Amino acid sequence: MWRLGVVCIVLLLIAGMLLPAQGQPQRLMVYGAIHETEIAKMLEAFTKATGIPAEFIRGSSGELVARIKAERASPKADVKLGGPADSHEALALEGLLMPYIPPEAKNIDRRFRSPLHYWHGFYIGALGIAINKPRFDKELRPKGVDYPKTWEDLLNPAFKGEIVVANPATSGTAFTFVATHLQRLGWEKGWEYLTAFHKNVNHYTRSGAAPANMAATGEFIIGIAFGHDILKPAKQGYPVMLVYPPDTGWEIGAVSIIKRGPNPEAAKKFVNWVLTREAGKLHTEISLRISVRPDVPVPEGVIPISQIKLLKNYDLSWAARERNRILAEWERRFK
Repeated sequence: MWRLGVVCIVLLLIAGMLLPAQGQPQRLMVYGAIHETEIAKMLEAFTKATGIPAEFIRGSSGELVARIKAERASPKADVKLGGPADSHEALALEGLLMPYIPPEAKNIDRRFRSPLHYWHGFYIGALGIAINKPRFDKELRPKGVDYPKTWEDLLNPAFKGEIVVANPATSGTAFTFVATHLQRLGWEKGWEYLTAFHKNVNHYTRSGAAPANMAATGEFIIGIAFGHDILKPAKQGYPVMLVYPPDTGWEIGAVSIIKRGPNPEAAKKFVNWVLTREAGKLHTEISLRISVRPDVPVPEGVIPISQIKLLKNYDLSWAARERNRILAEWERRFK
């Protein structure tokens, strides 16, 4: 009997230890590929709306893809927030995402979400060219050089050493840039273009937004980045000009749930929240991105996506399937 009594006492103690923990809200760990201040404000609003504490680790999309792959045996995060949808699709193809149909999916156009609901888009962005106007006007205009308006214009030898772009292995922006030209021109001619472009590149950054900031401050004359990342320093008063070349690549910025993450229920609630109109308005206001929701207005001064000549045949599914092959070829040619 005494043994039975001891067992009962132990079970009661265990139950007492577990009950408070069960009463506490789940925590949420987010791997975020958008700007740090944007993630912080979004998580603050999410916690206020749901009571669920949240923290994040910020990284470029390519870095986060590599991290999630490395942690596949024991995932440390619940959600990947932001970064082009092809990076999320690449994770889905490796079985690293959990499919989930959030209530707000009905308000998202099918073009902007995974057919199998592995990821859902919450913003759209297009690649642009950032030009430091004072330096361009002082150093290149007197030589008869015009502002670049097309992708081919960037091959002008006058720009040698004055272009900066990110590394596609670490940056979703740069991977979209590389995939754009491979789809725009075809595999062989695409690499020919990138090889010619490489001759004018000063160096490759880790972050996709960095080239926009470097052009804005005049460190370099030209940077390649998504338009919203170029508009941010322009809004702050930096003399940087945004050009959207014809047949430009574009992204669907997505959110996805990491399979076997520590807090799946909190992850579902977060995806539900991110796709709401209220979260869309918040993110659009702080990021200058364009929401996938038609009921979220385009930010002031932002060109609507309908007025940008996008690459019509850009296929993010192809980009996801060919990701490893593309990165291996880029490393072989340019590292």
